[in-house]
Amino acid sequence: MSTWTKRIHRRAATFGNVVASCGHPSSVSPYSRRLEKVKFGVPLNEVCKNDIPGPLLVLILKLNKEAPLRKDIFRAPGHQGNMKKLIYFLQSGRLINMDNFSVYTIASALKKFLRKIPGGVFGRDGEMQLFTVIQLESIEQQRDQIHKTP
Repeated sequence: MSTWTKRIHRRAATFGNVVASCGHPSSVSPYSRRLEKVKFGVPLNEVCKNDIPGPLLVLILKLNKEAPLRKDIFRAPGHQGNMKKLIYFLQSGRLINMDNFSVYTIASALKKFLRKIPGGVFGRDGEMQLFTVIQLESIEQQRDQIHKTP
């Protein structure tokens, strides 16, 4: 993990507040003014060369924290205008205050990122392996087969 990602993890764990930065220009701030850019529509191995990009990780951590408390998080659509703004911020590497966006908007932005991955999240071969695993008879066999899959 990059040092920036470790700081975000540590901050999320200690303060319980997932905010990339408050956006105030200050020499005291541990965060730079620009973040990594999140590329939409490119393969996952290109987006996550060394690690998950920091802004995308912040999105996931925010959902991990708040989504279990809400209903139909991935079914209900987020605010379209805010979703476009959030995606623009992610793509341009701008600082984001996640508290300004609803969990539904964040989930919609993450869904859009995942939908735009060419070949899908698992790829064609990975999907075919999952479909064969689903057809196995027992849950134990399915679990063992999933654990063997790279």
